[in-house]
Amino acid sequence: MNRLSLLLLTLFLLAIGTSCRQRRPGMSREEATAELEAQAAEQAARRQQAAATLDTFAADYRPTAGIKYRPTIIRTGAKVLNVPAALKNVRPLEPNALGTLSFHPTGYEGHGLGAELRPVDDGWLLTDYEGFCLLDKDMKLRKVLFRNDVEISEMKMGNGQTGYGMRMNRTLRSVGYDPSVRQLRGLYGGKTMQEGQHGYECAIAALPWDILVEAAEPWTPDQLPSKLPIARTQGNAFAVTEGGWLMTEAFSSRLYTFGQKGDTLCRFTVNDAEDYVPTSTYRSGENTAVYHYDGKLRLLMAYDNTVYELADASTLKAVWRLDFGTLKRPTGKYVTGSLNNSLDGYYLVDSWIETTRHLLIQLSYGYDSPNARSQGKVTLYTLIYDKRTGDFFSLPGQTDKEGCYTYANLPFRVKGKDISLLPSLTVGDQAAILFKGKRLKEMLPDLLLSKQIKEEELVIVRME
Repeated sequence: MNRLSLLLLTLFLLAIGTSCRQRRPGMSREEATAELEAQAAEQAARRQQAAATLDTFAADYRPTAGIKYRPTIIRTGAKVLNVPAALKNVRPLEPNALGTLSFHPTGYEGHGLGAELRPVDDGWLLTDYEGFCLLDKDMKLRKVLFRNDVEISEMKMGNGQTGYGMRMNRTLRSVGYDPSVRQLRGLYGGKTMQEGQHGYECAIAALPWDILVEAAEPWTPDQLPSKLPIARTQGNAFAVTEGGWLMTEAFSSRLYTFGQKGDTLCRFTVNDAEDYVPTSTYRSGENTAVYHYDGKLRLLMAYDNTVYELADASTLKAVWRLDFGTLKRPTGKYVTGSLNNSLDGYYLVDSWIETTRHLLIQLSYGYDSPNARSQGKVTLYTLIYDKRTGDFFSLPGQTDKEGCYTYANLPFRVKGKDISLLPSLTVGDQAAILFKGKRLKEMLPDLLLSKQIKEEELVIVRME
């Protein structure tokens, strides 16, 4: 037997072996074919069922008018945190006092700007300004699901740090997963051109999860199958709920819950502040923090002091309350009313992160901006609340290499080297930060992982 004949025979035997492995022992070829056809039909039916849960909306579609439920706001029972006492209780931390770091290279390359992580099925949904992808339970890339139409460029700042320039043409952001109907929903914003007229489209977009996961290539804004037109997305905080979503009304203390077709379920007003409309030029010193904790949706509205948990579509329950005592807090109307309204002497909440063991809170005394930092016109505080002991304290002040004020980072020790980080997101109920492999290589060059990952690869650093 010559080599060619031997090769053909080997390939034939391999093909038979593969075919045999694809069907159960004792099955005929016809039975195996019928089973494969049944499996394909089942997958097609599942895709059709997923697509059927989506509604397509015309550009002039208007949801049913009216509000379905009366709101219930339970304001009692919240844990009160004494902010003035914490600011006076300045305490340095030893490395790893709040936990140790674990590093999880994702295999996903990008910038990671605006990153968020949410559990989905048996993995994680990683979203950023560039799109979103599916990670497995070990945070390894399974598949890039969606790519936004954005342009991001890096630039060197005056302090030597890297800054970014962004042009967002058409994007889907604040994406969340609704397991009850196996859908993703998010805020869509995109430029349009109709009859030579330039415009901007705002909508709630929905995507069928199973179809998206099975797609051969990542989807783009051109492939969004369902878009519900809305008035605006700028300044709104958004989160997916079971069978719908929650959205705040920009520059107010109001928020709404909606059904899947945009029908208004309930309207809440979380404080008694007067409604206000910003001028054409305004600044937003605070943003609403919306996050999941222990499977429940929680939020801290801009310029408010109470964290609420959404118990159901018509019920908010107070969980945490910041007590500023005699310290000055601005209202949203005061901040956005005029640029001439000074924020000197006012405290603003810049960040709120809740984990199983701690609360990590960032406050600014005065309006935070690069100029304010370099001119010493703003003071930045990092506050920590320990849920186990009840301790509430602040970290010592900190300046960067240029002498500008900055937030005090948390100290950690990795393989004998001291580094400092400040978490910016959560993974489940643990604090985390996301950065490129390049930064990890610079921070910890002797770490074995640093030698193995790519510079553009995103690494999830979790505080455990």
